Amino acid sequence: MRAKGFQGIVGRKKGATWNTAVVPAAADGIEVLSVVPSGGTDLIEDNQITGRVTQREASAGLKNMTVVLRTALRYEGNGFDVAMVTGLAGAPTTVDTTGKLHVFKIKDSMDGIFNTLVYESVKDTKVEELSSVKWNKLKISGKSGERVEIEISGIVANWTDASGTNTTTSIDSITLTATREYALFHQAVLWMNAQSGGALSGSDAVRISEFEINVERGMDARFTTGGGQVCDEPIENGFLKVSGSFGFAALEDGTGGNAAFLAEQMAATAKKATLAISSPNLAGSATEKYSWKFWLPNLQFGAAKVGIPGPGGPTWSIPFTAWHVATVPTGFTAGYLDAVTIENTNRLTTDVLA
Repeated sequence: MRAKGFQGIVGRKKGATWNTAVVPAAADGIEVLSVVPSGGTDLIEDNQITGRVTQREASAGLKNMTVVLRTALRYEGNGFDVAMVTGLAGAPTTVDTTGKLHVFKIKDSMDGIFNTLVYESVKDTKVEELSSVKWNKLKISGKSGERVEIEISGIVANWTDASGTNTTTSIDSITLTATREYALFHQAVLWMNAQSGGALSGSDAVRISEFEINVERGMDARFTTGGGQVCDEPIENGFLKVSGSFGFAALEDGTGGNAAFLAEQMAATAKKATLAISSPNLAGSATEKYSWKFWLPNLQFGAAKVGIPGPGGPTWSIPFTAWHVATVPTGFTAGYLDAVTIENTNRLTTDVLA
């Protein structure tokens, strides 16, 4: 029997004790584009002089591992992955009877927030178990004509393909959430104006051809006698950074244009923005649609210049960094002070981190 990626079953579930695996089951599944672990057991080379030009066998060192998971963003089912990096979720509020609004905010300390990740690599034969993963990077991106994607990266405690906890039997109990609808780029709208300006409205819409939003925690694996070869639960080692970029199909002035952003970058002008991705389908009973919404209360543009690459009109992009604020900007929801606050409306009724 050989491994075939299309047969893979993938599940993840919040853990309780670092490096102690739990068993994903109903509604813990996720369909993926890829799951890519890297690293393994380091080798400690034997550099003793033996009279030969070659070396003797190495000793087993530390288990240094990471993993990257990439999938298309769905309106229901990826809130768990977002919360694994932001840190705060909470019980959803009801909007329009059946619609449930989940709000993901940035938690200062991520102690105790990690999950087990498992996937079946060889159908009914081999299950790979990552006992605990501390996710520290989140990227949500979209391009014209494509589905929006989500990618998360994390630090791994340990790996095995011979677990007594997650088996070829247990993995068959993994199921997905009920709604599988994808977030599509053409469903996105970006609004942006001056950070101290009025509430965002239709006239503040900016035409984009692509976007990227990143949340990255400064975090590293530290090894002590407490874990032996396995790292202790990773700890923050610096500031959390929220960054990203907006791409444009042309350089243009006027309503919906972007030419002013070049001068605003040179002046370090502060802006505020929201990016909304909304389904045409109802999560609520009458008016509330499935959606994702990203609130950025203060952002500044990074270096970007537009040249003449040829006879056609230039496409271009501008990076940004987002910051937290002391006062909620006009038009933003009370309490949305983080460098990014993420909303997700669907029909899931419970806290994704419960």
